[in-house]
Amino acid sequence: MIGERVVMVSNLHPETFKKCCVTLNTDLFYNQQMLHMEEQMHHGKKETSRIEAFSDGVFSIAITLLVLDIHVPNFEGDQSLIQLLMEDWTTYLAFLVGFFTLLVCWINHHFMFEYIRRNSGMLQLLNGFKLLVVSFTPFATALISKSLGTPQQATAVSIYTGNFFLMGLSMTSMWVYSCRKDLVVIDSQIRFKACVQLYVFASILSGLIFIISFMNVWLSAAFFILMFIVFVFPKNMVDMIEKRSMVADVGT
Repeated sequence: MIGERVVMVSNLHPETFKKCCVTLNTDLFYNQQMLHMEEQMHHGKKETSRIEAFSDGVFSIAITLLVLDIHVPNFEGDQSLIQLLMEDWTTYLAFLVGFFTLLVCWINHHFMFEYIRRNSGMLQLLNGFKLLVVSFTPFATALISKSLGTPQQATAVSIYTGNFFLMGLSMTSMWVYSCRKDLVVIDSQIRFKACVQLYVFASILSGLIFIISFMNVWLSAAFFILMFIVFVFPKNMVDMIEKRSMVADVGT
């Protein structure tokens, strides 16, 4: 219909045509606003903007603090800079582990709040607990950096994986609480169940990693990588769980 109106007014006097264009732009803006209002009415007003903004700030600070453990090596004369840098490989490895830990945590935090649209005091406390764990991560990462290859390695890894378990537990707690208190808005019941399965699995897998760290550090690291793979793309994982559930429903 708008296309027909453009054809009709294109042959008008320039001043009249200009006025019509303004009217068309106004109509388009109005239509966009109406669509936005309909979406808000359908999903409900989003009440978690301040939680998300504050959380993003904490994540950004924590992820920046990780780099403070990396220092420029002291070199003299003809010393090889590459060799000096390679001698500090544990620091770089710990930095990457800490960085991707916080990155994956932030990705899932962002994904959850696409569906958590209502707020409550308890949700703020649970989110605060998650941010407490996030704030501790740079310290746990520094322990890994200083202890790899030393007798203190196992203890440092257990502290890090313990912190990681608390991160998974906080994620599960936020999601389960939000679901029980009707803070979540999801159109599909199957997708809702898929999200619940994913974030309950977060606590199970992170807890398993923590327990294994007392037995075998490298096996714990392998499961750690597995968790990264599972949770780095939460939307894709939920889509996959949802499709499997639909296929299973059709089969029955």
